[in-house]
Amino acid sequence: MSPDDASPDSAPEAAPPKEKRFLTDAMLLQMTRMLAERRLVQRDRIDELQARRALTGEELDALLVKEGLVAESDILACMAELSRIPFQPVADLPIAQEAVARVPPRVALRYKVMPVSLRGDTVTLATSRVPTQGAVDGLRMALNAALDWVLCTDSDITRTIKHFYGLGAETIDHIAPAAHAPNLEIEGKDISVENADEGVVKFVNQLISEAIRTEATDIHIEPFEDRLRVRYRIDGILQDIPVPAGVVHLRKAIASCIKIMAEMDIAERRKTHDGRIKVRSGKEEFDLRVSVLPTRFGETVNMRLLNRQTMFIDLEHLGLAKEQMVPVQYLASMPHGVVLLTGPTGSGKTTTLYALLDKISSPEHKIITVEDPIEYQMNGITQVQVHAQIGLTFASVLRSILRHDPDIVLIGEIRDMETADIAVRSSLTGHLVFSTLHTNDAPSAVTRLIDMGVEPFLISSCLEGVIAQRLVRRVCPACREPFAPDDIIHEEISGLFPDRIADAVFYRGRGCPDCNFSGYRSRIGLFEIMVMNDILRGMVVHQRPSTEIKYKAIEAGMITLRQDGWLKTLNGHTSIDEVVRVTRKADFGVAPA
Repeated sequence: MSPDDASPDSAPEAAPPKEKRFLTDAMLLQMTRMLAERRLVQRDRIDELQARRALTGEELDALLVKEGLVAESDILACMAELSRIPFQPVADLPIAQEAVARVPPRVALRYKVMPVSLRGDTVTLATSRVPTQGAVDGLRMALNAALDWVLCTDSDITRTIKHFYGLGAETIDHIAPAAHAPNLEIEGKDISVENADEGVVKFVNQLISEAIRTEATDIHIEPFEDRLRVRYRIDGILQDIPVPAGVVHLRKAIASCIKIMAEMDIAERRKTHDGRIKVRSGKEEFDLRVSVLPTRFGETVNMRLLNRQTMFIDLEHLGLAKEQMVPVQYLASMPHGVVLLTGPTGSGKTTTLYALLDKISSPEHKIITVEDPIEYQMNGITQVQVHAQIGLTFASVLRSILRHDPDIVLIGEIRDMETADIAVRSSLTGHLVFSTLHTNDAPSAVTRLIDMGVEPFLISSCLEGVIAQRLVRRVCPACREPFAPDDIIHEEISGLFPDRIADAVFYRGRGCPDCNFSGYRSRIGLFEIMVMNDILRGMVVHQRPSTEIKYKAIEAGMITLRQDGWLKTLNGHTSIDEVVRVTRKADFGVAPA
């Protein structure tokens, strides 16, 4: 009988899926043979580790990764073949909330597994190591469910557990029940319980460590009636950090712990407090500026993290385009005059100022700065900290600075008429002055100075250039994917850069453990550089509107913030959403009559 004549009943059944295997010593030996056969590690190094394993009790696969002999992904690929458990990145796994709710935090943390999906009575768990039969049996009993498995890297598992279960879940799970006991609060005073103090310190340390790992700039701890909210400011955006529900019962203890670390008065809860904590993480040192504010439901805490090793960036690494480096270097080389940096708080103005000073610092120049506060200590530069409480203001310091014969002066911020007037007159007496203003774009700096009371003819004489800037988040390289922008945005970009739009690829971040599921990692600057020329100076003297000054600056070659954002989008550095978030729709075109 031919195959065509075969009845449906006689068709061969599909092969059942191969049963998964669990970790044994024999499987580990097979794994080492596979690694050696694929020339990923030498056989003699494996023998050395086997001998060490017999002495220390460490697992062979963990030793291979710890010694840097084999990448974790290569080991997991081999173990996936041997165990028949698939190996996938966490970013490719849609995490179902019902699965997370099905597995208690203590179980996930004890066995270091991340629930992925729930289908009927079967829970799919992600793990960084092929489980043993004993671990499988223990999990089946704890969850009362059938189990399926997927392999992921250890770092992916750790970050995903923190993201979905909350930071410090194992600590809070242990101490929160005791802290919630009825006898813990007597007449508004906290009564410590055994191990609670140690657990709170551990939780605070975890908060700070995780903030350092994610490169956060601020930690916000905010108490409410029925919860304690923790947020990190990462890449300029506040992100909620999941914490266990039980942490709300420890809000007073957490605030007191931080106040002790910052050497504040823990008995006073009705006033604001400020303090500082010094932290070392590895080889890096961090300053944490702590501010405590009393609220209805307890004390809210903000900790600003300053990393003195990494906050300084070279001028070449700020994100300036090649066309923009030329005017910036021109402004930095001026013998005298005023150079302003503008933008909102947190736009990176101070970082750019430090980069400019580092570029021009030399034994031939005496540089003095007046700052509030001094965020980065620079060698060879005299830095003065403003202290308004004792009368040490920008204006009072500037009056004394000029007696010290500086060549270059940096003023942290021009805030009032007196400071602006001294800065302008300092530049007219042969000094190069750098400072910052809060304006939306570069041309608006002129009108801002006039509003402060500086005469237009003085601004025209001393102002050499204005650099406006913003910070946008970079698309995460680990999870970025191409996408098509909407027609309005596509039309705007094609009108500006018609020669590049045909081959342009736009990216956005999908979200993964590397970027804390935000789709972005680190930041890059957008810049608008206006160099003064005779036409612009004449417009300043005649007090022309900032919009007209902007049109003339664009005609002279100025790239606007929006245009610079689209260029960085075309280069794959950031996303369209980020450019739209931080810049206004460009108002260039035909100048008004």
